[in-house]
Amino acid sequence: EQTAYRDILTGIASTHNAKVLDKAGNIVLELPVKNLVDTLRADAEISVSTIVFDGIISQRIVEVASEKNIQTVVGVKKGNITKMPAGITLWTKEDLN
Repeated sequence: EQTAYRDILTGIASTHNAKVLDKAGNIVLELPVKNLVDTLRADAEISVSTIVFDGIISQRIVEVASEKNIQTVVGVKKGNITKMPAGITLWTKEDLN
């Protein structure tokens, strides 16, 4: 699982893109990171298990992940996260090496 996330993260390095995965690990959406939060909030149809993106994991991303019951968030590194909801796993590029 971690190897797959590392490969996806490596594949989108320097693109500022995000890949949204379902429970089976299939990529259901690819979009710019700047649109990630709004798209996840707006689209109730998407069944998301994991987000892998070329950016910093922020408090805002963690909160949206919690609202949408997303279990795993993978990013380049962690920002300042003051409130960590239960049930979410955060991985950074360093964690996956």
